[in-house]
Amino acid sequence: MPEVLKAVIIGLVQALTEFLPVSSSGHMVIAKTFLGVEEVGITLEVVTHLATALAVIVYFRKRIASILGAVVKAVLSGPGNLAESQAADFKLFLFIILASVPAAFVGLLIRDQVGRLFEDVTTTAIMLIFTGAFVLASGKLAKSIASIGIGRSLIIGIAQAIAIIPGLSRSGLTVGSGLLSGARKEETFEFSLLLSLPAILGAGAIDLVSGRMGGSPVVILAAAIPAFAGGYFAISLLFRAIVRNRFHLFAFYLIPLGVLVLVFSR
Repeated sequence: MPEVLKAVIIGLVQALTEFLPVSSSGHMVIAKTFLGVEEVGITLEVVTHLATALAVIVYFRKRIASILGAVVKAVLSGPGNLAESQAADFKLFLFIILASVPAAFVGLLIRDQVGRLFEDVTTTAIMLIFTGAFVLASGKLAKSIASIGIGRSLIIGIAQAIAIIPGLSRSGLTVGSGLLSGARKEETFEFSLLLSLPAILGAGAIDLVSGRMGGSPVVILAAAIPAFAGGYFAISLLFRAIVRNRFHLFAFYLIPLGVLVLVFSR
């Protein structure tokens, strides 16, 4: 299969799975196992993750601008001088920083060990089944009754850290944890997506600084463009699934997929 075509497929896989609760990392492992896709210089995972991060920035551009404006004013004038809406935005910023700490800690400590799991399709399949069960339970038991505070921020942040394992969906675990904790659906959706930015951009920065760059620009663009476009679409689809109480339906894709991968990987 031509490298450009492989890159397009990887980009589409990343786009359709990064923000939906179906595990982009798990699908990457499956695609590499059954398509024989190898890393090309700066890995396709990094390129497509950065492209989907851009999709988040574009989707939440007004919200992000509002949060950054509140942060700037808090730094220049002091948090006590913020208007009510600005204070809420500044607090959300602090909660995102707090929730990012667990993933940063885990990523720095066991990054290499987790990297080896991307070669283990059996573990990935088991984690897909687990993600499906968690998504099913959280979707059915969700109680949208409260705002996200310090406690819920930490719960969601820990969930994101655990999802570093391929086959565990970051959005599945973060959204599911938020819903199970009683956080409001719209807030859970927003917090999960905004929380993805530090993790995605941080991981990309580490790989870039490490010097693992290269590969054909054509191949990189062939992966990045569909990843951005599809990522934006997936964000919109996730929002509709959450607010319309259909989040649990993703389990009926994840669990059979995990079982099939287990069967065909033997």
